[in-house]
Amino acid sequence: MFRFDKEQKVFDLGGTTIGGQPGEYPTVLFGSMFYNRHKIVTDEDKGIFDKNAADNLWTAAEEISDTTGNPHCNQIVAETNEAMKNYIDWFVDGYDEPFLIDSSAGDVRAFGVAYATEIGVADRGIHNSINASIHEDEVAAIKESDLTSAIILAFNATEPGVKGKIEILEEGAAGIESGMLEIAEGCGITKPLVDIAAMPLGSGAGANVRAGVAVKARFGLPVGAGYHNSASAWDWMKTFKKEHREVWPPVDIGNNLIAGIAGADYYLYGPIENSTMIAPAAAMIDIMVAENAEELGLTVKDPNHPFKKLI
Repeated sequence: MFRFDKEQKVFDLGGTTIGGQPGEYPTVLFGSMFYNRHKIVTDEDKGIFDKNAADNLWTAAEEISDTTGNPHCNQIVAETNEAMKNYIDWFVDGYDEPFLIDSSAGDVRAFGVAYATEIGVADRGIHNSINASIHEDEVAAIKESDLTSAIILAFNATEPGVKGKIEILEEGAAGIESGMLEIAEGCGITKPLVDIAAMPLGSGAGANVRAGVAVKARFGLPVGAGYHNSASAWDWMKTFKKEHREVWPPVDIGNNLIAGIAGADYYLYGPIENSTMIAPAAAMIDIMVAENAEELGLTVKDPNHPFKKLI
């Protein structure tokens, strides 16, 4: 509900716009597919999955995005090179949106950026992520690729607060001699998306929202996070929701919206199955932020913004 003095950068990610002052562009939504134990996957190593089910899930995300005006991007998660290839092939053959190249294994992420370059879709690929534990081989793979966008993770193991997040982005920490933004620049990343590294409740979650404001104020870069992780790591909720399933969706989705009010540019909202819940909620926040932006002398710059489509 404010405007930043710092000029806010706006990036084109394969046709999807992200960044800017709060209220200028709609919040971008990243839904995760092929994640651990995703029921549509029958063989995680080989990347064998139910393509009809995958198509239905992604089509639902596209349709709700068309309705609200909030762009959707695919967070592709794979644990082997073969799986990464199969998932990317399915997505780029049928759909036009940007996608995250994600894995718990650095060598698989490295393969993903190389493969996206090989098949000519690097303009849509977003590496996830450049972080304090990134290996030299993965850095080299990003440098050699044609990718220009990556998630930059502001996770500081020694200091989870706002100060530590800014420190890891600018200077490095805990034995890391370079800041994450400097490493990203050295890799040829010209469209960095800062992930403020949302922390669990009781372990630094208080900085989740304030860190996003600080990053936009200091660097002018698009910010977001997997805010839902704060809720999913909440021990009390893990137990409580077993007998009260109805409480989980508002907590899971609502956790994102708090950051949206404070100017977050994107949500890594979790399973793609939640696309039809997150988009209308994100649109509501975008409308509220846009109304206030106009009072601050800003204008909505996207004709498909929820402010233009839904009121």
